[in-house]
Amino acid sequence: MRKQEAAWIGQKLRALNGQRVVLNLGSGSKRFREVSKPYIDRDIFDPLVRSGARVVHADLKSGEGIDISGDMFDPAIQGRLRSLGPDTLIACNIMEHLPKDFRERFPAALDAMLAPGGVLVITVPYSYPYHADPIDTLYRPSPQELCALFPGYEVLEARTIESESYGDEFIAGGPVRMVRKVLRMFFPFVRPKRWFSHAHRMTWLFRPYKLSGVVLRKPLMLLAAFLLMDAVSGPGYGDGVEDVAAIYQATTSS
Repeated sequence: MRKQEAAWIGQKLRALNGQRVVLNLGSGSKRFREVSKPYIDRDIFDPLVRSGARVVHADLKSGEGIDISGDMFDPAIQGRLRSLGPDTLIACNIMEHLPKDFRERFPAALDAMLAPGGVLVITVPYSYPYHADPIDTLYRPSPQELCALFPGYEVLEARTIESESYGDEFIAGGPVRMVRKVLRMFFPFVRPKRWFSHAHRMTWLFRPYKLSGVVLRKPLMLLAAFLLMDAVSGPGYGDGVEDVAAIYQATTSS
């Protein structure tokens, strides 16, 4: 997550106010949020906690500061996340790391977790280099394309967030780090995936990184679909997400 991205998310959530349960998907560890990138906790989560909100961090991996770990498409994990009843759901920089079939299921999975009237915050790189974690599909949607994935939702804000360039990072690293990065370009056969990521990043040497960010509100008209969750996730109904996807599509197209 970029500094400007965290500042934008924090500002939008503070403006909305009144959050009770905030679910942060793809959270990373406590060290990641508070030490490696301290602006994430400072700008987003610390103000939420101080305002009285319950913040739940979920990630594929387990670790310190991760409350729920596991695959969000797994029925058991999906059930645990949904049972929280979050009125705010944050899903940042996840979609570019999902294979196409999972990415297509992602909107319905988020909708299944979020309470009616709840707020959904999504960010995805828009103009950004390759960064495998563990993969990067180079999915780079515009804010309008993200909104289109949730046709029944109210758009509170949709914008492109501009960050610094790789050149800014390059200079900020200091002379020793700068020399190491230049020398690295001459060894593509050493960890080639990492080399490609580094080489691709060089094309942003003089242009800013950009991210697509949207803040959406789930309408109360989807309350019926939300109340059916227990029924569709029961025995004999699959994992629930596909069933909710059908309900979601039928509701939003009516």
